[in-house]
Amino acid sequence: MHRGLSGIADRTRYKAQNAGGAKEVKVAIFSRTPLAAAPWELFKALKRYTDIDVSLINATARYADGRRFPFHLLLHPTNGMSMMALQRGELWHIHNYLVPQLQAMKRDQKVIAQFHSLPRLGNWQALMNFADRCYTIKQPGQENEYKLKGLPNIIDPDDYKPIRRKLPIKIAFAPSSRAPVGHLASKGYNEVRVILKTVARKRNVEIVWIEGRPYEINLQMKQGSHILIDDVVTGNWHRTSLEGACFGCAILNKVMRTPFVYASLDTLEERLLWLVDNPSVLNDFQERTRLWVLQKWHAMDSVREYVQAYKEAMQ
Repeated sequence: MHRGLSGIADRTRYKAQNAGGAKEVKVAIFSRTPLAAAPWELFKALKRYTDIDVSLINATARYADGRRFPFHLLLHPTNGMSMMALQRGELWHIHNYLVPQLQAMKRDQKVIAQFHSLPRLGNWQALMNFADRCYTIKQPGQENEYKLKGLPNIIDPDDYKPIRRKLPIKIAFAPSSRAPVGHLASKGYNEVRVILKTVARKRNVEIVWIEGRPYEINLQMKQGSHILIDDVVTGNWHRTSLEGACFGCAILNKVMRTPFVYASLDTLEERLLWLVDNPSVLNDFQERTRLWVLQKWHAMDSVREYVQAYKEAMQ
């Protein structure tokens, strides 16, 4: 089982292990949108656990609905730091969208493209054609749609830890879309709302509805919840499941995989009542999720897949 890094010696050891031949490469990560902080968390892990010279450039760090995310550099013609980072980059890691500025600036950089969104958005085909290598994220929906190798969505459980939670039991839902059932991006916005209202009438629970919140507040609300619903509609899972695992929440989604609690729209009410009525079962699932992210999805291990991808792109 992983523990938190205890000091400089541990960090140095993991950096040495993760160098993987990509140590000297200068990487510029670009994302037009925040992508729910996925590029930010990757940037942090590369800085912490590798010696790769990396910068992160975003075109914007917010969405129109009020969600704001941390960033490193923002792309703007007058921002010399962002333009310099792109110019000096030997490898560009571009997420989801190709923008005209990159097309105009490209010289001899190698390009990796990584696709996150379902359904496919924007000029994804142009980005595929622009890139030397293409990947998606390691989630079942994306791997099935794009037919590409998935690289893990990075998250560091050393940054996001459980806290002591007070009763009543809090059930959280964080829909990132109001798309209707049947759409690839649907999380059952209206259907889950009705189910949560029913559960709240039947049991002494608190419903935590997380929508349009800045990244830090979004995470704080998940951290304070006992149960977290991700996606009980599409058969996919998302960053919400990873965040909940870090915080030791019992996580519900429609994926038959340890450590998640399987649920669909038809069974969500029954599954929630079962967890609420059985504190020992709830506690067991909470412990399982935290243990799983430490052992199976820790950033210090997951980031190695990106180091290998960078190494292969530069060969």
